[in-house]
Amino acid sequence: MASPGSEKCTPRSDEDLERSEPQLQRRLLTPFLLSKKVPPIPKEDERKPYPYLKTNPLSQILFWWLNPLLRVGYKRTLDPNDFYYLEHSQDIETTYSNYEMHLARILEKDRAKAREKDPTLTDEDLKNREYPKNAVIKALFLTFKWKYLWSIFLKLLSDIVLVLNPLLSKALINFVDEKMYNPDMSVGRGVGYAIGVTFMLGTSGILINHFLYLSLTVGAHCKAVLTTAIMNKSFRASAKSKHEYPSGRVTSLMSTDLARIDLAIGFQPFAITVPVPIGVAIALLIVNIGVSALAGIAVFLVCIVVISASSKSLLKMRKGANQYTDARISYMREILQNMRIIKFYSWEDAYEKSVVTERNSEMSIILKMQSIRNFLLALSLSLPAIISMVAFLVLYGVSNDKNPGNIFSSISLFSVLAQQTMMLPMALATGADAKIGLERLRQYLQSGDIEKEYEDHEKPGDRDVVLPDNVAVELNNASFIWEKFDDADDNDGNSEKTKEVVVTSKSSLTDSSHIDKSTDSADGEYIKSVFEGFSDINLTIKKGEFVIITGPIGSGKSSLLVALAGFMKKTTGTLGVNGTMLLCGQPWVQNCTVRDNILFGLEYDKDRYDRVVEVCALGDDLKMFTAGDQTEIGERGITLSGGQKARINLARAVYANKDIILLDDVLSAVDARVGKLIVDDCLTSFLGDKTRILATHQLSLIEAADRVIYLNGDGTIHIGTVQELLESNEGFLKLMKFSKKSESEEEENVEAANEKDVSLQKAVSVVQEQDAHAGVLIGQEERAVNGIEWDIYKEYLHEGRGKLGIFAIPTIIMLLVLDVFTSIFVNVWLSFWISHKFKARSDGFYIGLYVMFVILSVIWITAEFVVMGYFSSTAARRLNLKAMKRVLHTPMHFLDVTPMGRILNRFTKDTDVLDNEIGEQARMFLHPAAYVIGVLILCIIYIPWFAIAIPPLAILFTFITNFYIASSREVKRIEAIQRSLVYNNFNEVLNGLQTLKAYNATSRFMEKNKRLLNRMNEAYLLVIANQRWISVNLDLVSCCFVFLISMLSVFRVFDINASSVGLVVTSVLQIGGLMSLIMRAYTTVENEMNSVERLCHYANKLEQEAPYIMNETKPRPTWPEHGAIEFKHASMRYREGLPLVLKDLTISVKGGEKIGICGRTGAGKSTIMNALYRLTELAEGSITIDDVEISQLGLYDLRSKLAIIPQDPVLFRGTIRKNLDPFGQNDDETLWDALRRSGLVEGSILNTIKSQSKDDPNFHKFHLDQTVEDEGANFSLGERQLIALARALVRNSKILILDEATSSVDYETDSKIQKTISTEFSHCTILCIAHRLKTILTYDRILVLEKGEVEEFDTPRELYSKNGVFRQMCERSEINSADFV
Repeated sequence: MASPGSEKCTPRSDEDLERSEPQLQRRLLTPFLLSKKVPPIPKEDERKPYPYLKTNPLSQILFWWLNPLLRVGYKRTLDPNDFYYLEHSQDIETTYSNYEMHLARILEKDRAKAREKDPTLTDEDLKNREYPKNAVIKALFLTFKWKYLWSIFLKLLSDIVLVLNPLLSKALINFVDEKMYNPDMSVGRGVGYAIGVTFMLGTSGILINHFLYLSLTVGAHCKAVLTTAIMNKSFRASAKSKHEYPSGRVTSLMSTDLARIDLAIGFQPFAITVPVPIGVAIALLIVNIGVSALAGIAVFLVCIVVISASSKSLLKMRKGANQYTDARISYMREILQNMRIIKFYSWEDAYEKSVVTERNSEMSIILKMQSIRNFLLALSLSLPAIISMVAFLVLYGVSNDKNPGNIFSSISLFSVLAQQTMMLPMALATGADAKIGLERLRQYLQSGDIEKEYEDHEKPGDRDVVLPDNVAVELNNASFIWEKFDDADDNDGNSEKTKEVVVTSKSSLTDSSHIDKSTDSADGEYIKSVFEGFSDINLTIKKGEFVIITGPIGSGKSSLLVALAGFMKKTTGTLGVNGTMLLCGQPWVQNCTVRDNILFGLEYDKDRYDRVVEVCALGDDLKMFTAGDQTEIGERGITLSGGQKARINLARAVYANKDIILLDDVLSAVDARVGKLIVDDCLTSFLGDKTRILATHQLSLIEAADRVIYLNGDGTIHIGTVQELLESNEGFLKLMKFSKKSESEEEENVEAANEKDVSLQKAVSVVQEQDAHAGVLIGQEERAVNGIEWDIYKEYLHEGRGKLGIFAIPTIIMLLVLDVFTSIFVNVWLSFWISHKFKARSDGFYIGLYVMFVILSVIWITAEFVVMGYFSSTAARRLNLKAMKRVLHTPMHFLDVTPMGRILNRFTKDTDVLDNEIGEQARMFLHPAAYVIGVLILCIIYIPWFAIAIPPLAILFTFITNFYIASSREVKRIEAIQRSLVYNNFNEVLNGLQTLKAYNATSRFMEKNKRLLNRMNEAYLLVIANQRWISVNLDLVSCCFVFLISMLSVFRVFDINASSVGLVVTSVLQIGGLMSLIMRAYTTVENEMNSVERLCHYANKLEQEAPYIMNETKPRPTWPEHGAIEFKHASMRYREGLPLVLKDLTISVKGGEKIGICGRTGAGKSTIMNALYRLTELAEGSITIDDVEISQLGLYDLRSKLAIIPQDPVLFRGTIRKNLDPFGQNDDETLWDALRRSGLVEGSILNTIKSQSKDDPNFHKFHLDQTVEDEGANFSLGERQLIALARALVRNSKILILDEATSSVDYETDSKIQKTISTEFSHCTILCIAHRLKTILTYDRILVLEKGEVEEFDTPRELYSKNGVFRQMCERSEINSADFV
């Protein structure tokens, strides 16, 4: 059951986009408003249902049901609560369940057919059978078929009305022709024709708008349904599916592919209905101008074939572009997830280069696609002129019939044909994109699911196993394996198959624990022994027992817990579980409050909650946090120290109140005092009646266990009391010897960390009251209100210039003018020819110039579109790369308070808009708008009185558009923000899948996803309805134009001939369709400028760190020669207005000196590291390294000279080589040497390992070409730490910083790491933030910090003799004077 807080787990500031008192906005019509009263923002229970189907017929037809919302939006800035809520029939719950039902029927039918064909097929074969090719789209169609079919029918009716309208315009022209010869003729018939033409035009506009509304809303619903399907699948995906579809690829599917499917569904009816209007138009053309029409039609059909054939090449290109898009998005995810390590290692330039390479490859394909699309669009728009020319030339040759009515109604019909083909390339292109997207989606949805028996992690185990009442867990001859998969595609998105075999875990929450031991003989022979699972395990754990699992690094401690929890594949034997079970693995926290993280959807029981906080040692932390347990945690817990994350994770598990709790290394990130407190108060006392199984390497706590499970590393285990194992297992005995040596190392000092010290203080308000508002961490998404600033347009225009420079805009304007002039003058010249305006000239003169104007119009329009395409793709490429570059160099505190989904949204959906949509929509606005202006000028030239009607119609047009834009812009912005919330939730789910499964919280998060999707669709459907509102209303204005021109012609107000009437009426009829197209394209461009606005914000206004490279202060190449560090009166705060976290620190470290740093949580230990790396700049004072003040250096010159081994070792998807040296700056010998020196590869077998190929069955676990899964999921935590050590060795720096580097490894590995550090870094200055006090007893000096100030700083022996803070720590850890060498 959801807690009161669980609804709020979407950060409050994003949900309540605007909550200040609404203000009256000053707009164009504000002075004319009858009431200046500002409507209040409705509360949740005051919102109204979506009214489309509930309103009166007139309101429904003209979309006037939107008027109340538009009025509110005109008076004040809209808020999400102003929107209508979706009723049951439209919400995602209903649509998704219908889709699932139809998909299940399709699959059932397909499997039944398959079994009919081949009765030998088993149920397993049928279950693993591929989805039928069109299963997904068919299920979507069946879900929305009536709505979609109705939209197609309306489109068909609209087309028929449009095609028949030229018959009335022909009658109108013939009437004017007759009236010219018979002035006394009654005008009744002419008025009837004028009304008929206007009515048909209005009807066609209304029909097409309702078709678009219905088809686009179906697209929106389909997108929401498929988002839910992808999330649902990600919960069920098997290990193989996760290997084939890492998070980056799934994110790309959800963002880019679904956006394309959504767009295509809206436009497919254009391709579906095209034969009907074309057939009717051809028949009418033959009636009009006889067989000569066939010549034009033949040219038309050739063009259709060319357009259709080109869609295949577009399809192929889109597939190519998709690979680069996926790779680019994967890089961006990697950058955002691992920004801290990228800054530590100064890899920004190298990552930038990688992203630029992918982006340029992607854009070169997109530019080619744009060029083909632009050529096709130019061809479509030129078609009326080309086919009219061919037909009329043949007509002249055959019969010399030049009846104005026939000629100009034929031009209208040819225009109808061209309009159909103009939308055809767009429908085919979007269809091609969607086809690829649907295929990618189908493959993901049909990829393997976890088996049913592994679905319930609260009650895992075999259902038919019945255990005695006193037994909690029992394994009988059970074997578990990690599955192996071919590495089907490499990290760069290429689809080349490799033979590489990857051992992967089902669980990113585990350390996967694959060990690689080698047996080697004197001649360096190597035989691999990889831990891939457990074999024949027999194990019985009684209820209420406390069992500790231990073993050497990589022996499978986490794997055993994962196997018990049902996350690991069981091949033989039985697993019995008696009671509810919970796996508490690697810490995962939500981007919401501390309390919500602990409750995790359960009811708030104050007494239990307070007790849990106390026994998990969180009390002091909550007092330190600005808003107590109402303080918001940053995404992925970025604002917490390692210890805080671990304890919140533990508190969540304890509060969940399950019978059996599996704890994975929950004590590694906490100090000995806190660890002992948790064992005594929490594990032993509070959970005393529960069955507790703890995997740990902290053997100082082992005496508290009832029994111990020791893992031998070869898939076998030993279980017994400590004494029994000491007597029977050599490995355990050896481990305990190391433990005894190191037991006293645990000290009071440390909380682990990427500690931000006053970690949450730095990211939240400094106000000390414990209220919810003080704890808000995640800021509102930047959302401009009201108009898009002109600066945004200027920036976009500036970025798009490319090689054309300052000539880009003038070139486009010149081509636009030439294009419109020639397009209109083609028909003007035709009217001259028909009426023989120049009497002395022959037909050849008219024909020659007619052909010339047609050819020129084709040339100008093609050139115009190609230049526009180049312009838009250049702007898209440059803005994306500028934004990426600034994100790489933004300070860490920006990433601490900004959800990853929000940033990723800029590089997925917003970038896709710039790449594929905005340029096309801009062309669809500029070309028709210029054409309409040309036609109005033409009308004024022929019928001057028409000029009188233009101002009132222009004012009406301005009022309607101004009234509309005020709201539409805000609705679109809110939709973009609501979409970001969906992305944030999706990202959070992908990162915490295993935790969600362990807590059986998947259905709750699915509900949250559905709630967010409904909110997004509320905005999205209004975006679509708004566009229809403006189109319908502008169509009515267009009808006024047509009616005026028709009536002026009928009453012969001006003495113009029939051919001129034909020219004017034909041109004005085109305005009708174009006005709504112009406005639709304009509002789409305006809405899509939001994406430009958001990218421009990142590209130009994102806060930046100090300069990355400063040539004028570049240090000497050999710097630092000694590694001497001096802090002079250094003070630091995390942000302006926050308290100092380092206060007047003055210390001097000699070159090559080894300094240990210790102190309580929040003492400022990791702050020293931040100051040294300049992740945060000093408020006062200075730091010098070898007499060079670091604040004067570029960040690259500083950071590239430092090396760090952090507490949380970060590995990237790729290979070991990529992880040691991601950008190939070192040769292989250096990398192999680092692997040897770090102990990952033994020197005696190094040459053998080097010569191995990937398909070698003994391929070494740490070979340079060995695959690393997402986040290093196929290596244990200890192994990841050793790889981080090798990475530091490759760096070969004079200064090494160890930030709790051995907190997550066992004593033996710790000993190895310390030995490597003392030998391999003997020439270095070392600053070690200590977790185990004994590791720094041999250091030259120890710095004890307290509240950001130096408490003590001297040699270990001297500090011990002073009887100060350090002495107290030593005494608590039972360290005595004999321990000091």
